[in-house]
Amino acid sequence: MEFKIGDLVRFVDEPIEGHITSIQANDIVGVTDDTGFEIPVLKTKITLVHGNMRLPEDDIEDSPKIAQGPFVDKGIYLAVAGEQKDGLAKFYVVNETSFELLVSISEISGSKTTGIFANSIPKSDYAQVYTANFSTVGKWPTFQFQLIRHSRSQQTQTQPLSKEFRVKPLDLINSKEMNNILGEKVWLFELDKKEENIGLDKLKSHFISHRPTKK
Repeated sequence: MEFKIGDLVRFVDEPIEGHITSIQANDIVGVTDDTGFEIPVLKTKITLVHGNMRLPEDDIEDSPKIAQGPFVDKGIYLAVAGEQKDGLAKFYVVNETSFELLVSISEISGSKTTGIFANSIPKSDYAQVYTANFSTVGKWPTFQFQLIRHSRSQQTQTQPLSKEFRVKPLDLINSKEMNNILGEKVWLFELDKKEENIGLDKLKSHFISHRPTKK
């Protein structure tokens, strides 16, 4: 069986469950349990626990009913949950918009990328996309997000969103924010935030306007 980082697995011979946080040589993977410790184990000694990630087709009938309101076109976040003292960090993509998102996430390593998540996320919903250890936050990967916003109602045309992002140790100094969709406090990073581009012409006019006037 092929495993990937983020899979929830159970040990065959022991009552242990955890998420895969590393792929190692010789058919060994690192599994991090709720204590935050990574345990090396052979792939043949674990089995996949289905339903470890929230997917659009899972428990649709149990999803909370969202009251109809104005169309929301902004609010796509990467959320990091967990307590640093517990060790395990869980990464989510949170969709606070009225769009359905088609999401592809890759891990960047030099000039190459490795896909780690690909699925759709309904409006006002979320999906777990990655797990890592807080103890290795300085080595957390740079992610490449590729997002397509889809709506069955008529909306202003949007372009696919492509963004590279890495959570840095200093980012975790900030306080967590309560997220109602996840139902817990998390570190939030806005993925669809409009990047301000001051532009060369604007820079020139700024410096010229502040240049002392010759007498």
